[in-house]
Amino acid sequence: MTSRSSPPNPGGFFHSTLPSPPQSAVTSPRSVSSTFPKPRSHPLKPGSARESSFINYVDRRLLDISRRYEKRFNLDMQDQSAHEVEGHGYEAFSEVAKDLEKTLDIVWVSGTPSLQTPYVLTIALTTSTYLTSFSFAPRQTFQLLKKLDLAFCSLIRGHDVETGDALPGFEGGRGRLSTTEKVRIKGLVERTRVSVVEIAGKDGSIDAASGTMATMTDTEKDLVTDNDDAVKDREDDLGHGIWEMELARVYERTLVELGESLGFSSHIGDG
Repeated sequence: MTSRSSPPNPGGFFHSTLPSPPQSAVTSPRSVSSTFPKPRSHPLKPGSARESSFINYVDRRLLDISRRYEKRFNLDMQDQSAHEVEGHGYEAFSEVAKDLEKTLDIVWVSGTPSLQTPYVLTIALTTSTYLTSFSFAPRQTFQLLKKLDLAFCSLIRGHDVETGDALPGFEGGRGRLSTTEKVRIKGLVERTRVSVVEIAGKDGSIDAASGTMATMTDTEKDLVTDNDDAVKDREDDLGHGIWEMELARVYERTLVELGESLGFSSHIGDG
């Protein structure tokens, strides 16, 4: 029987036995690069009709994701008409990750820090919360977490850490994350690292259909990686060593950047 998890409270702190991310993590090459589509050149104007339309659209997407998640546990919702609750309940985390990643891309394209930061936090919290309700789907999980890692690290720095391009809305020191926001991110990423390790460690929890790189369309491959050899390497790797390495890399860039920004050690296992 499937169990539902309660959303974690942002800002909590956990000590983990995970390997600490290396200090070079922010700039080290990645086996799979999760890049974003190019954002707008200028942020949306506060209070404008376009900003309101964007907020309504993203909120609607997040609500639809939430409803499909709830339908996984509520049989009554399964019987409701399609116009009331669109789509069937999620059957695997790969479905959740696909919808969350698309929403994350849309948020990024807005080029508006005042919208990007809270929405990325919401998507990251949703990811952490929903993970525990499904069998472990390593490829989709790590793909989404890498993209969230890139988003947080880029927002903290004020430029895209993959391309080096300045982010819209950060000119002249504007758009910078507050200390409160950084502390919230720290607590969330630490909890997520612990959750992923626990899920991955459950006997028989790995989703067999998602254990290796599934066949993707050309468009999906473009979104996931710019290195076809990296995709093939993952397809050919039938062991679990690759996933153990990915576990240690969960939110590594963000943790290193937060350590430098907030002045604490990024060695998570330290007391």
